[in-house]
Amino acid sequence: MTRLETQSAIDGVQNHKAWYALRRTLPPWSFDENLAELVELCPECGIDEVIVKVNTEEFSHGIPTIEWMKDYQPMLFRTRKALNAIGVVFSINPWITLGHRDHGHECLKLFPDIDFIVGHDGSQSRSCACPLSDGWRRHTAALWRLYAETQPDIIWIEDDFRLPNHGLVKYGCFCKNHMEQFQEKVGNPVTRQQLVEALLAPGKPHPWRKIWLDWQGQSLVETAGFLEKVVHKISPQTRLGLMSGQAQNHSLEGRDWHRLAEAVAGPHTFISRPKMGAYSEHSLRDLYECARHIRVSRHCLPAGVIEMTEVENCPFTYYSKSARFTSLQMDLSFAMGAHGVTLNLYDHSGTPMSVTPYMGQMLSERKTFHNAIVERCLPGGVINGVRILHHDRGSEHMVLGEDADYSDMTQDGYKWQNLLEPLGFSITYDQSDVVAISGQTIRAFSDEDIRAFLSSGVIIDLSALEILIERGFEELLGVSIVRQFAVSDNGASAAEEFCDTEFGGGRRKYLKINGIGDNPTIAELKLNPDARKLSQLVDSDTEAHYPYLSIFENALGGRVAVYPININEMGDNVAFLSHFRQVQLYNVLKWLSRDKLPLFVEGGAYPLAFRSDYDGYSILGIFNLSLDNWPHAKIHLHAGDRKVSVIRILDETSKWSIRKSIDIHYENGNIDFTIDEPIAFAQPMLISIDWA
Repeated sequence: MTRLETQSAIDGVQNHKAWYALRRTLPPWSFDENLAELVELCPECGIDEVIVKVNTEEFSHGIPTIEWMKDYQPMLFRTRKALNAIGVVFSINPWITLGHRDHGHECLKLFPDIDFIVGHDGSQSRSCACPLSDGWRRHTAALWRLYAETQPDIIWIEDDFRLPNHGLVKYGCFCKNHMEQFQEKVGNPVTRQQLVEALLAPGKPHPWRKIWLDWQGQSLVETAGFLEKVVHKISPQTRLGLMSGQAQNHSLEGRDWHRLAEAVAGPHTFISRPKMGAYSEHSLRDLYECARHIRVSRHCLPAGVIEMTEVENCPFTYYSKSARFTSLQMDLSFAMGAHGVTLNLYDHSGTPMSVTPYMGQMLSERKTFHNAIVERCLPGGVINGVRILHHDRGSEHMVLGEDADYSDMTQDGYKWQNLLEPLGFSITYDQSDVVAISGQTIRAFSDEDIRAFLSSGVIIDLSALEILIERGFEELLGVSIVRQFAVSDNGASAAEEFCDTEFGGGRRKYLKINGIGDNPTIAELKLNPDARKLSQLVDSDTEAHYPYLSIFENALGGRVAVYPININEMGDNVAFLSHFRQVQLYNVLKWLSRDKLPLFVEGGAYPLAFRSDYDGYSILGIFNLSLDNWPHAKIHLHAGDRKVSVIRILDETSKWSIRKSIDIHYENGNIDFTIDEPIAFAQPMLISIDWA
């Protein structure tokens, strides 16, 4: 049965089906037993697709030989036949494209004609290939032709298709091929050491950095096109998918997301597998990072791609992740509009799935609920909230200090999400009337972009304040910096007093300053006469010394709030979070948005709240990332001139039940209402609002 005779993930969404794609290794020594179990359990567990992982993890050979693959290929043919017979789609996930790490392999000796990745420090990988290597391309073309001959629905390019993070080689590739072609671009001889010195030079980025990152990104696009042509020459209907890691790390390789997606996809729609992280279970709050990976990768990619999130349990035992946490990752994926989920839940040594029956039981029991989510949480919704900045060229513009490390080129700018989201604010990486800026990511944006931000609403920390002043925007910020100091080095910064009553403050409302994170840098500010002080720093006797949080309406008509602390130095954000901080930021963000805040939710600690807007309705998601039940949820959102027609809540019976008794308060284009139902961590609340 071919893809055209079965449902793909995108067809599944159109038919309100939550697509489950199980990534499963079928080792040669237990192939028959594992395949028989798959045939039995796929229908029971609601599995729509099996992605066979090849040459995987601890039993990987590094780059497999052609002989090994020819021996294994008949098992792939058998798998496709057996799965298609029960209506399950067959795909392949080679675990090695370039190579994750050496893992003790000596492919350098086994494949003498392959060039392997070289690090910025001269380190030499023994098993991770350079994508420019002619020997690697000849070998990979032969290898991937064998994959393509089995006519899988998708061949997944693993996230080892990258230049940083190859074990011993932290940052590549500085091999002879890359260096020679770079020298052609700059027109003169350059050694690896000279290039690295230029990349890490303090102050304004050296011109070579842009050329180098452009070349790195170009080499990946060209290599992706090579893989696409190899596959489609043999199996034109097979699609290629790509897993991506953390977007900020991909900025270190100059990744051009749009061109790369086009090169991978060829004549088909690009299929994205964004990393969700949380491979092992540590805290419910890891779901914040899961949500960030979905949002950022979606922001980077062109519209209309197929998104299959990665839900992974590593190292694949009872002890690494519970079925409940796995289910929450799946809930989040579908609620945020993913087409499907890829599930890497079982080990690669042939252990039967039945050894961990709780995972299969969860999949079976949760399928109905996930199908219900997909009824309304469709792909293509616009996630609305306070904007966090990402820029694909962030690494190109990072200004480094003396003795910088290569990792210091990694773009920053995400810290506001860690502070705002746990307090109940919806976050986006796309267009918004309010932008939260920190770190050096703002350097990648043009003056025109910055003026557009400052014409709307922005909240900035000290790190962003310094850069905006440096860029010549001081008059639009309402403050100047008098001096800077570490928090613990000044007795006049015992605490922040939230003192403006019109913004929810008052005398003796104190917020923690000392002891926040890793002794961050703080600034004494001088306020413009038209700026407004909302809080002030007090000493141990509560005497006021310096203004702290301020707001300002500038000559562009924009609104600015300044937090004069470097939030990127704060480390753990727990000390920043409190009831008064939530009240403070709610009032500030309302003011910045001109009372058009997309979504704010309160009712307990650590919500993961988001808003997705569709044609005629909106979806509100509330995940409780605390072990304490929320007794209720108070919801505030901007509706414009629209009125609520119907409110539905997805209940535990997997029905979108209409709630007729909810009292909705309308004021100035906003609506407030309370859901008087408990929210436990194990069951997110999903609300659908139909607009009249």
